Amino acid sequence: MLQLAPIAAFCSMQLQQKIFIVLSLLTGIPMLVLLFGVVERIEDQIQHQTETELHASLEKKSEELNIILNSQKSIAKGLAKVPSVRRFAGAVTAMSAGEMKAATYRQRAEELENFFLSYQQAVPTIQALRFIDPAGKTLVKVKEGKPIEAKKKGDVTAGRLFIADQSSKRFFQHALQSKEAVSMSDFELGQVTPGADFCPSMVRYSVPIHDELDRLDGLLVVNIWGSRLDASMETSMAGYPGKVYIVELSEDRMRDGIYLYHPDTRKRFADQMNSNFRFSEELGRDVWQTIKQGKVAGTVFAGEERMLFYRKISPFSDRPTQWLLVVDADRNVLFAQVNRMRQSIWVLLGILMFISLFLAIWASGRLARPVHSLAEIIKRYADGDHSAVYTDKRNDEIGIAGNAFNYLKHSLEKAEADKAEAEKMARQSERLASVGQLAAGIGHEINNPLMNIMSLASLVESTLKNENEDACNDLRLLKKEGERCARIVQGILNFARENKPTYEDFSITVLIEETTALLQHRAGHSSISIKLELEANLHMEGDRNQLQQVLVNVILNAIQASPEGSQISIKAWQQEEHIYLEILDHGCGIDNENVMKIFDPFFTTKEEGKGTGLGLSVSYGIIKHHGGTINIENMNHAGVLVQIVLPVRAGTSKINQEVLEAVNGK
Repeated sequence: MLQLAPIAAFCSMQLQQKIFIVLSLLTGIPMLVLLFGVVERIEDQIQHQTETELHASLEKKSEELNIILNSQKSIAKGLAKVPSVRRFAGAVTAMSAGEMKAATYRQRAEELENFFLSYQQAVPTIQALRFIDPAGKTLVKVKEGKPIEAKKKGDVTAGRLFIADQSSKRFFQHALQSKEAVSMSDFELGQVTPGADFCPSMVRYSVPIHDELDRLDGLLVVNIWGSRLDASMETSMAGYPGKVYIVELSEDRMRDGIYLYHPDTRKRFADQMNSNFRFSEELGRDVWQTIKQGKVAGTVFAGEERMLFYRKISPFSDRPTQWLLVVDADRNVLFAQVNRMRQSIWVLLGILMFISLFLAIWASGRLARPVHSLAEIIKRYADGDHSAVYTDKRNDEIGIAGNAFNYLKHSLEKAEADKAEAEKMARQSERLASVGQLAAGIGHEINNPLMNIMSLASLVESTLKNENEDACNDLRLLKKEGERCARIVQGILNFARENKPTYEDFSITVLIEETTALLQHRAGHSSISIKLELEANLHMEGDRNQLQQVLVNVILNAIQASPEGSQISIKAWQQEEHIYLEILDHGCGIDNENVMKIFDPFFTTKEEGKGTGLGLSVSYGIIKHHGGTINIENMNHAGVLVQIVLPVRAGTSKINQEVLEAVNGK
C-alpha cells in the first residue's frame, strides 16, 4: 500500500500541478539521460575514436621514420660502392703496407675529397662525409660543404697525415663490433659548443669497407642532419590535439628517457645538454617502467588531464635500443566539445524547468475548458439528446477525443440502423415464407378444379365444333383465361416450392452474355441498348438455370421500365469470395412507398395483364437459396439499381450470417 501512496497523491493533485510534474519529467528525464548516458557515451566514443586515429597515425609515423632511416642507410651503403671510395680504401691499405707511393695516395685522397664535395652539394641533408682507417684516424673529411685539411701526423707510414682520431668514439667502436652492413649511431647532437643555445641533431652511418680478402680497409662515415626527422614529426601530426615527442628507450641510463624530439628544443638531448628534461622523470618511475615493459603500442593516463598515446619502433637492428613515439594530449582540449555540451545541457535543463512551470499554468487553463465542454456534450448524449455533437475544429488531443465521440455516436446510430434493416429483412423473409405456404395450399386446391374446367371446356368445344360459333368463341376465351389462371397458379407453386439449387461450376460471365443475347431483340424494339462491363472468366458454383431465371426477370423489368433510346448497364466483378452484379436502368424509378413491397408476391406496378407480381419474389427466393443477397434502390438521378451478391463457392454466405447475427442482437 505504501508503494501506491505516490500514485494516489499524484491523482489527487490539481491539473496545473500534474502538468508541471509531467512536463518536468518529460523534459528533465531525457536531459538527464542525455547528460549521464548519451554524453558519457559520446565521450567514450570520442576517446575510442581518438585512440584509434592516433594509434593509426603513430603506426604510420613509425613506418615513415623507418623509411627515412632505411633510405639514409641506403645512401651510405651506396656511397661505399662508389669507385673513388673503393680506390681510396685500397690506397689506404697499400700505403700501410708500403706498396704505394705518397704521391699516388695523395692523388687518391684528393679524388675522394672532390667526390665528397660534389655529392654534399647535391645532397644538402648530409652534414659531413669522412673516411676513417681501421685505426680510427680520419683521413679525408668534408663538412658542411668545406674540405677539412689533414694536418696531424701519427705513428703510421710516413707521409700520411690525418684529421682527427676517432678511435675512442662510441660510434667508431660500435661500428667495428657490428656485423651489420651499415651501422647506425645514436641520434644525438653534433659537436656541442659552450654557450650555444642549440646544436642540430644528426645520425652517423658507418659502412665498413673490405678488400677482396675481406680485410678491413676502413670506414665510410656519413653524417646526416636530423632535420628531416624533425620536419616529419612537425608536419605529420598537425591537426591532432597535444604535443608529439620522440623518446629513447635505452639500457644506457644516461640516454634512457631523453627526448630525441620535443617541440621545445631546450628539452632535447638532456644527456648532452646536462639538463633534467627527461620524459621518464615527468611520468614517474612506475609509469615509465609500465611503458618500457608493456606492449608495442598503448595508452597511458598521466594524472587527470594528460592522455599519452605511444608506439615503440626499433631503428637499430644490432642493439635493443628503441624509440618511443608519443602524443601527449590534454583531456580538456580533447573533450572540450563534450564539456561544453555538458554545461549547455545543465543550462538548458534549468531553462526547461522554468518553461515547464509557465506552460503548466497556461496549459491548465487551456485544457480545462475544452475538457469540460466535451464532458458536457457526452453527458447530453447519454441523457438521450442525440443531437449532441462535437463541433470544435481542433487538431490536439481534445479534438481527437471529440472526433472519437462523433465517430462513436455515428457508429452507434449506424449499428441501430443496420439492426433495424436486418430485422426488416428478416420480417420480410418470414412474411414471404408465410405467404408462400399459404399460396402453395391455395394453388394446389385451385389447380385441380381449374384443370377440370379447362378439360370440360375443350370437350364441349370439340362437341359443338362449328354448330354454335358464339359458344365456341366463349369456350376459347374460357380456355385462354383458364390457361392464364394456370400460369398464375404455376408461378405460385414455383414461388412456394423452394426448390434447392443444383450446384455446378459455370461461368457467370458467359451466362450474362447469353441472357442479354436472348433479350437483345426485346430491347431493340424500344431502341434500348445494353452495355456490359464484365470481368472476364467469372466462375462460381450454383444452379445455372435458376440464376438465368433471375437475370431474365431483372433485365426484363429494366427493359420495361426504361424509356426509348436509353441504356441499361450491367456490371459484374469478383471481390474476395463473392461475385457482385449490378443492373442499372434509367427509368422513372420506384415510388418510395413501394420500395419495401417489391419482393411481396403478387405486388406489381405494371398495368393489369402485363405481370403477375411473382418475378422478383421468385428471384428473391433463388438468390436466398444460393446464400446471396438482392437489393433494389432508387438512384438520385432517376432509375433503379439492382445489386446482387453471390458467393463463389456453395455454402452459407457470410453476408447472411451477419444479417442473422444482427437480428439476434449478437
